[in-house]
Amino acid sequence: MALVQSVPGRLFKASLEEAHGRASQITAKERHVGAKVRELARVEYLAEAIYAKTESVVTGTVNFAELPDFQRELAFAITNIDELRRALHSIGWAGEKINELGFEYRRKMRGKSNLLEITALRKQFESRAESIIEKVSRDAAIINNAEKALRRMPSLRKMKTVLISGYPNVGKSSILNALSDSKVDVQPYPFTTKSLLVGYMSHGYRRVQIVDTPGILDREARNPIEKQALAAIRHLSDKVMFVIDPSETCGYTLADQEKLLEKVKREFSSDVLVVYNKADLWAHDAGKKAASSGRGLSLSSNDPEAMAALKERLLAWFDDRAKP
Repeated sequence: MALVQSVPGRLFKASLEEAHGRASQITAKERHVGAKVRELARVEYLAEAIYAKTESVVTGTVNFAELPDFQRELAFAITNIDELRRALHSIGWAGEKINELGFEYRRKMRGKSNLLEITALRKQFESRAESIIEKVSRDAAIINNAEKALRRMPSLRKMKTVLISGYPNVGKSSILNALSDSKVDVQPYPFTTKSLLVGYMSHGYRRVQIVDTPGILDREARNPIEKQALAAIRHLSDKVMFVIDPSETCGYTLADQEKLLEKVKREFSSDVLVVYNKADLWAHDAGKKAASSGRGLSLSSNDPEAMAALKERLLAWFDDRAKP
């Protein structure tokens, strides 16, 4: 379902063509009467067409306050919702104003008998309507840009979810691919080349959604991608699997990774399972000591047996009797 209804292209001209096309089909026995009726119809149909299109944009846009927490926070991270609301108000105003003018001009035209005066009033109305639409052209652009951005917002299922977290290049995507029952769903983030990876694993009646987000960097001033990852942790995940690379081939020290782990534990209330990945690359005592400390699982994502055991561990994690 689209969160925002876009403003149709060529709003005024398309509506004008539609109005004139409908009015031209009107016939009357007396030529003069028929011409006056058609001019009145052009005003009525133009006001009607513009109002219908603008009202559709306003009513077709979701109430962001009613979105699930994850979607709402992600939407605010992707686009300026307050600016979007102001733009929607302006578009709605434009449609209502033109509709009111249509009633006003049709009243004036009915009081005239001279066809030239009637036609002049019709053209005057069209000019005023076009001017109003031009006045809100920037608002239309804001709405359409928001529609494009939010159209690509990740669509996730409301079900038991494990979010894979950790620094970049620690092997999160490899673990996701190894755990998933089917092809991983790659959903690009707006305005970036980053992707949200979504997979599903199941056994019998148990089924779990797994989400891999872009790496969360350990800093206060987070970029939009990181804010989206944090939104997922706060509102989407029932559990968090935090992946650490003790080999440090990811480009981050073990100390930095564990510092981020502690920060995630403090900042979020989700259960956290620590996975020490790349066991086949550990080449220093620090990594071996951390992995064997009992604080998490040690494995290699290219080891089928280890990944099968991790899959069972994650599925059982949601059972009341099981602990991570």
